[in-house]
Amino acid sequence: MMERPRIGHLLVKLDRLLDRYVDGGPEAPAFPKNRAYVWDGKRKSLKPVKRPATICHDDLLGIDSIKQEIVRNTKNFIKGLRANNILLWGERGTGKSSVVKSLLTTFAGTNLRLIQVYKHDILTIQDMYDMIVGSRDFRFIIFIDDLSFEENQTDYKEMKTIMDGGLEEIPENVLFYATSNRKHLIPTKFSDNDSDEIRPSDTVEEKVSLVDRFGLRLGFYHFSQDTYLEIVASYAKKYGVRLEEGKLNSLAIQWATAAGGRNGRIAEQFVRAVLDGTV
Repeated sequence: MMERPRIGHLLVKLDRLLDRYVDGGPEAPAFPKNRAYVWDGKRKSLKPVKRPATICHDDLLGIDSIKQEIVRNTKNFIKGLRANNILLWGERGTGKSSVVKSLLTTFAGTNLRLIQVYKHDILTIQDMYDMIVGSRDFRFIIFIDDLSFEENQTDYKEMKTIMDGGLEEIPENVLFYATSNRKHLIPTKFSDNDSDEIRPSDTVEEKVSLVDRFGLRLGFYHFSQDTYLEIVASYAKKYGVRLEEGKLNSLAIQWATAAGGRNGRIAEQFVRAVLDGTV
C-alpha cells in the first residue's frame, strides 16, 4: 500500500513554489510569438493579442506630418537611438489611436512590441517591468489610450513617478505612447485662487507638469472639408460604394454637419450608412 505523503513534506514543496513566484515574479510571455499584448494589472499578467489590428499607415489621411514624426521616433527607438515618449492629443475620431495601432503593421517583422494598458491599470505599470527587463532583444511601447484625469484625482502624481522612474529605473527598452482628448490631461483652472494655497500657481504647474514627461506632444484637429471628402472617397473605394462623386460629396457634407464635425470616424460612419441604406 502506497504511503501517503507527509503534510510537512507537502508544505515544504508549497513554500518553495511560492518563493520562486515571489522572487522571480510571473514568467514573461513568449515575446517572439506575439506582437501585441494587454496588461492585466490585477493579475499582473500580459495577455497576448491573438488578432492584432491591421491598420495600414497609408490609409490614415490628413495627418501626414504627424505620421512621419511618430515613425521617425519609433525607428530611432527600435535602433536603440534617442527617442521620446509621445502624447497625441486633440479631437475625437481624428486618428490618434489608429496611428499608434498602425505601428504594428509598419514595423511588422521587427523587434517592436505593443502593450496596451487600460486607464484603471496605469498605477500597476511598474509591476510589468520584471517581465520586460529580461527581454532586451525587444523594444516595448506602452500604449495608454484616452489618458486623462479629473480635477479632483491625484493619480496623475503617481503617473509622473511611473514615467520618471522614481527609485526604480525604467527599462531602457520601454517608451510611453498615450492619446488624450485633453492637451494637458487634467482640466486646469488657471484663475484658481484657493485661499488654502500659499501659491495657487504651484498647483496648476504641478498638474500641467505631467505633460512634460512626453517629449513629443502632437495635436490633432478637425479636418478641412477637402481632407474630409478625400477620406470619404477613400472609404467609399474600400467598401465598394458606387455613387456619383458630386452626390457622394454632397451627402457627406450634410452628414458631417449633422454630426457636428469632420474627422475620419465620421467619414467612415457616413460610408457605412450609405452601404446600409440609412443615407
